[in-house]
Amino acid sequence: MKMHKTVIVKMLGTMVDEWGLEEVADGLRKLAAERGVGLFDSRPGVKILGARKRSKLNAMQQIDRAQVPPEKRAILVVLAKRFDQKSFLPSLADIREFLTMSGQSPPAIKDRSDAFRSLLRFLQELPIERLNEIASSESHSGPSRLGPLSEAIAAAGGRIQRQSIFEEIGH
Repeated sequence: MKMHKTVIVKMLGTMVDEWGLEEVADGLRKLAAERGVGLFDSRPGVKILGARKRSKLNAMQQIDRAQVPPEKRAILVVLAKRFDQKSFLPSLADIREFLTMSGQSPPAIKDRSDAFRSLLRFLQELPIERLNEIASSESHSGPSRLGPLSEAIAAAGGRIQRQSIFEEIGH
């Protein structure tokens, strides 16, 4: 009987990792309602799965709750702050691309809070040197700042156009 419960807990854990606790709890509530079963423990009136919604944790709150190795904590705090400010992996597409390019298979990501949970698991496994590289790099900051590049292209285009006009009139 003990092995049976262990398998159930592992299966539920896998589902929670993939879809989140609230989604799994909602599914269990719906299933219980369809089958006419109440979700109570053995004590009368004590509910196991309440209908209360939990607020999503931001990246900094997740760092605070996670068991982060002390030597990596400062770097992960920097990345979490930047993540919360959307200056590090600002979109879900950026997060998926980062994980994919890092050799990870990104899970189904619904929001940034869930995404950071997956990202944090990956980042904790990296060596400190790699974390420092990521934290000091602007390459994961979303769309590049194209203003200076655009101005340089426009200026070069103007010079080329003027140069061809002068060549046509023989100067």
